[in-house]
Amino acid sequence: MFFQRSPVARRAVMAGGGMTAALALAGAVLAPTAQAGTIRPTVHCVLPAGQGDPSGPQDVTVELSPATVAPGGKVHAKITLGAGPAVSPMKLDDVPSTPSIDLVMSGGATGKVTVQGPTVPVDVPMQPEPIVIPPYEGDFFVPANASGPVQFTPVKMNTATVVFGGNYNTPCEVVSGGGVVGTVTVQGGGGAEATVSAPSGPVKPSTSVPLAGSGWTPGATATASLCDAGGGGCDATKLTGGSLVIDASGTLGGSVTLADSWTVADGSYAVQVSDGTQQAKAPLQVKAYVPAGPYQLTASPDRAAVGTVITVSGKNYHQDQQLNVVALDAAGNTLDDTAVYPNTTTDGTFSTEFTISDPAIAFIHTDEGGLEGTDTKVPFTVTTGGGPGEGGTGTQKFTFSVTPGPLSMSQAGAEVSFGTIQSDGSSHDVHGTLNPVEISDARGGTAGWSLTGTLSDFTAAGGGTGVIPAGAVSWTPSCSAHTDAVGTPNAGAAGALGSTPAALCELSGSGQVVGGVFDASAGLNLHTPAVIPGGNYAATLTLSLS
Repeated sequence: MFFQRSPVARRAVMAGGGMTAALALAGAVLAPTAQAGTIRPTVHCVLPAGQGDPSGPQDVTVELSPATVAPGGKVHAKITLGAGPAVSPMKLDDVPSTPSIDLVMSGGATGKVTVQGPTVPVDVPMQPEPIVIPPYEGDFFVPANASGPVQFTPVKMNTATVVFGGNYNTPCEVVSGGGVVGTVTVQGGGGAEATVSAPSGPVKPSTSVPLAGSGWTPGATATASLCDAGGGGCDATKLTGGSLVIDASGTLGGSVTLADSWTVADGSYAVQVSDGTQQAKAPLQVKAYVPAGPYQLTASPDRAAVGTVITVSGKNYHQDQQLNVVALDAAGNTLDDTAVYPNTTTDGTFSTEFTISDPAIAFIHTDEGGLEGTDTKVPFTVTTGGGPGEGGTGTQKFTFSVTPGPLSMSQAGAEVSFGTIQSDGSSHDVHGTLNPVEISDARGGTAGWSLTGTLSDFTAAGGGTGVIPAGAVSWTPSCSAHTDAVGTPNAGAAGALGSTPAALCELSGSGQVVGGVFDASAGLNLHTPAVIPGGNYAATLTLSLS
């Protein structure tokens, strides 16, 4: 399976039988000097591409600092690994490798943390010599609810490698003989706990995932990684991009982009965000596109003369697959010189130009990187031109380009007045309407968008002493799409406003291209206290579009 995504890599394996050797990296280094925090467990490694599942002892040294942190504080780790059981049957130089280790917490905290090192080039020796992964360093955060001594026990090491354009992992799990390698004492008061939220429904690999949150360090730089459902195995390489921003009020917004389905398999994960001083996770479900039916392959046109460039397209393929598109002769033999290698999209479609270069072409054939059971073909006729009943054909390509526009918003006014309320010793409910907001999404993408609002407390002007909490205002959102818009927006839930972002309107791409112009507004209700000092009161509603 690991070799299916690249025809070049697949041919290298078939020709030399040796590319699998480059993938057997298991985080092995020269044995470190004996010191506190070293254990020698038995580990079980799973090598990629069917190279075997070796087991054996491996030294693991972990040095943690500082010795004491506040709840939610950052811990620095230095990792040194001894020679492990994984070896390689082939020598390769400068293999990009990213090591990591999962540590389970006990005592004053529970759960898992991951320490990931930088990507470094590694020389892979031929067996029986061990593979050398240099010592590495990284940071992690203790939970915000941690208290007292927290012990850390290694449970899994992993080495991610890039070989012939493919991404591979070599996990080595501790199966016996493990133990605690270090203790950090958590004490003192922690700051406000940061939060992050992700879509509740499943998202597809290779797509953008919107994130939101609050309580972050204002103006800090946010970074993200993808972890397993238990919070371990965190790996930034499983995210290929993003645009996370923390604004001046500590509100997190933006999105991250998942890697392809070869890198991120279906399952339950946690997306982890850090701003350098604190960290938070949110659950995330990943589910790749499932074909709706059998392959549908089309050659357009389905007859043409040698030298003609046609279009080959299809749907109901698996997403993120590199396809082999090649011509066959009448006997079903592959005409190798005709092959092209397009990739399928996140919705299982593809389209590619294909040159009719051989008069023997009788079929156009596709398969998903040589994977058994994925073959399909359609007939094709090569015309000679000039013969009886053949007047010849010609093709002309029509092209144009589209420059994506921005995601933007505008509002009809900047003030909502609830009028004058006569104080009479009773509470009052005063109604109003949010100034209409127009959202324009001209990006032509699948990300969708979210419009949220936060409200400050009401304070009296001119030094008055009166304060009305933001929660005194509740709204009932509404939103709609203009005639030419693509996608149906969803209004947020009715409820009280405050410092936590409340949804006004949102549009989910769900893997489909969406965009256009949309309208949003809300009915407002102000509930005043029974007794309140006189004066002019004001609060600020902040609307955020991401």
